[in-house]
Amino acid sequence: LSGPSPPKFLLDAIPRGSASRQIAGLLLWIHVAVSFAINSQALCSSIDRLMFHRISEKICSCCRLDARPSVRWGLLTFLVATSSYLVANAVPFFQDLVALTGALTSIPLTLLLPAILYRRMRGVDSIWRPSIGRGGFGKIGLHQQGLWGSYALLLFSMVFLVLGLIGAILSIDIDWSNHGPPFACD
Repeated sequence: LSGPSPPKFLLDAIPRGSASRQIAGLLLWIHVAVSFAINSQALCSSIDRLMFHRISEKICSCCRLDARPSVRWGLLTFLVATSSYLVANAVPFFQDLVALTGALTSIPLTLLLPAILYRRMRGVDSIWRPSIGRGGFGKIGLHQQGLWGSYALLLFSMVFLVLGLIGAILSIDIDWSNHGPPFACD
């Protein structure tokens, strides 16, 4: 339709002011709304099942949200929709959102979590302290080498987690200064 170099925004391939563009815009909006509704239901159900009903019992004991599931569900979906709106408008570009999400999840899931689980499996009491065996530093067996390796991985992953977050936040800050602050409609 657009040849070898299509526009970055799909709707820019349709002439402005035409009925086709308005119909395409409406269909895109419907697609996004339905996708958000479906994903929101799954997300809210998981949040409710894992923690929200416990939190609502402790915080709002006067409201008895545990006895009124429709009110609890309405409050939860309102909070998810509001937080989605705030994130979508506070992070100026999708690229920045992907960088922030990657910085918050990539390192913890691929490096930090395996090291923590290994240390737990080996029975290390303190996750954040190295474990020195009875023989001290001189006699380090295979078991101790694994614990030292997991400790090094913990430190390494924390450094890269912080560096990734700093880079993502600086990128967002640069885009805010170049394209306007959050919620600016330029």
